[in-house]
Amino acid sequence: MTQSKRDFTWQQLELDDRTESTRHRLLEAKRRRMTLDILTGVTATVELSELAAGIVAREGGVDAVTDDAVSDVQISLHHVHLPMMAELGVIDYDASTRRIETCPSRDDARDIS
Repeated sequence: MTQSKRDFTWQQLELDDRTESTRHRLLEAKRRRMTLDILTGVTATVELSELAAGIVAREGGVDAVTDDAVSDVQISLHHVHLPMMAELGVIDYDASTRRIETCPSRDDARDIS
């Protein structure tokens, strides 16, 4: 894993010691916000493919969930979004196994969008 496991709360995201611009960078991308929303409160390991399918469904509806669409989102998450989130300590992402282990928890997950 790239980061140690932590206990997170949404309101602070354990980012109190980071700059405001870092928080904005984290939340500026819709896919990162959706990732946080999907992973909220999840305690089990999540496969990258599961996360990608959830994002495709949110972006285009259930009918949009095709192998090609999921693959495209997986690439985006794997190379851009998840490494950044892991670097910031928001999640634990193992790129070699393509699994997300530590996720934030918050009660008002849908209020961010």
